[in-house]
Amino acid sequence: MTQYSDNNSKKEIFVFKLFVAGDEHHSNRARANLKAICETHLKDRYQVEVIDVFTCFELAIENDIFLSPALVKESPGPRVVIFGNLNSTADVLQALRLDDA
Repeated sequence: MTQYSDNNSKKEIFVFKLFVAGDEHHSNRARANLKAICETHLKDRYQVEVIDVFTCFELAIENDIFLSPALVKESPGPRVVIFGNLNSTADVLQALRLDDA
């Protein structure tokens, strides 16, 4: 499990969980794409917990994640889940309701 965050701002903090399958290609792309999205659209207002389903499968099951990569927006609500490598920034922003973030 890896964590990275940039949350020094007093604005609303976005909390994400990214479920990945080790160093698999799509998982690596999802990590990179999420980091780019957060740095571009949520600078100083996000936390990301990266969970490797190979080593922490219990967390995936507890979160109803059966495919990876999977991104869960925990807060602010509502909870949203998207699957895939997050390569379409516009679609990811829309799905996570971050269009106006």
